[in-house]
Amino acid sequence: MSRLRSYAPSFVKKLFWDRKHRTRPIHAESCPADVVEALSNMGPDTVILDLGCGAGNLRAALRLRGWRGHYIGVDVSATAIETARSAGDESAEWYVSPIEDFPLSGRSIDAICFCESIYYVRPGAVPDLLCRCCSTLAQSDSRILVRIWHTDRHLEYVEMLSRLTETDQPPLYAVGRQVPYQSFCCREPCPRITK
Repeated sequence: MSRLRSYAPSFVKKLFWDRKHRTRPIHAESCPADVVEALSNMGPDTVILDLGCGAGNLRAALRLRGWRGHYIGVDVSATAIETARSAGDESAEWYVSPIEDFPLSGRSIDAICFCESIYYVRPGAVPDLLCRCCSTLAQSDSRILVRIWHTDRHLEYVEMLSRLTETDQPPLYAVGRQVPYQSFCCREPCPRITK
């Protein structure tokens, strides 16, 4: 199933998600509580990038928890982004783009979130994408949060993530059914990560 999701051309993903989001309003309650918990304690001046944001449920859930930082949402579905923009949040930016094509250079981000979205990226593109993500992290306590709840279905991604980071690099957290908030620790550092 992961391969079908990740290898489908962007236009197919866009068609699928546009159709799915036609009747989906913003639902803060549907955002996974573990992801909200992991990000809601970030300060009021932080910037969160949500790659694969859908209609902006994470933004809505964080706002309900009192977080007032700057939110950047990226999704392949123009319909989802249109719904997200309808919230009228002046501290949010919205972009229609496949996750792996979103330009990250020149940004300073405090947290990057892949909430059930990393497995829509081709496995071969994940290492480069995460290297680019790491290069945009702003501070030493910045983080990348990857949520893969059904780790058994996306084992290829879980194993890949466990090989990609190193303890002295910005932490990569994964939230899954088996091990919540696991910080992956791996052998090979990304040569393009700058501190």
